[in-house]
Formats: sequence, structure tokens, C-alpha cells
Amino acid sequence: MTDDQPPPSREAEETARLLTDTHLYIETLPADERAVAEMAAAGVPVWEIAQRSQVSEAAVARMLDGVVAAVTGRPIHPVETGGLGSDTDPGVTGGYDATGFGALDPESLPDTTEPPARLVPE
Repeated sequence: MTDDQPPPSREAEETARLLTDTHLYIETLPADERAVAEMAAAGVPVWEIAQRSQVSEAAVARMLDGVVAAVTGRPIHPVETGGLGSDTDPGVTGGYDATGFGALDPESLPDTTEPPARLVPE
């Protein structure tokens, strides 16, 4: 370890401890996850794995959480969250009605029906 690198974190040490003797399981993972798990098993901290893998720290943490859960027998309870601009309303219409602006008083909407065709005398 050089002087410009921080010491290993407790989390990295704990993850490495949990992944000790899991080489056979790690070998069954897809290439990207395998690379992340191998680095974590070697004690590399999440931030450094993220930099080396060119993914976010959150993505690395999620991958490692899944791997650690699998090797320790802990159930995984994934949580789905929406990102910026996500439609969080339920249903196909996202909570909007046919106008696209939400519930409006139908009496206040203009009449958009076609007038009946007029017969023009010849």
C-alpha cells in the first residue's frame, strides 16, 4: 500500500471475509459480476472497484449485496425506485385520464365531436 491510498475500510474487510472460500461460487458468475466479486474478495473497496469497472458505486454495492446474500444464505429483497422524471403513479395511464392533464371536470371540456354532414343541394 502506498502513502497516497487510504487504508482498507471495515466494509471492504468484512466483504472480503464473507467471500473467503467462495471461489467456486464466484466462478459461476457472469464476467462483470465475477470481476467485481474477485476484487471484493481481495479486499478492494467499493469506490475503487467502481473506478476500475467504470460503473457507479451504487451498482457495485448492489452486485456485492447480491453475491454476499447468496453465499451467506440471506434472502434478497430488491427495492425498485424511480429515477429522475419517473412516472410513479399506478396504471397504464400513469394516473392521467384521456386529456393527458389529469382529472378535469368533463362539463368544462369543449365539445370536440364532428358536426353532422350537411347535404348540399345540386
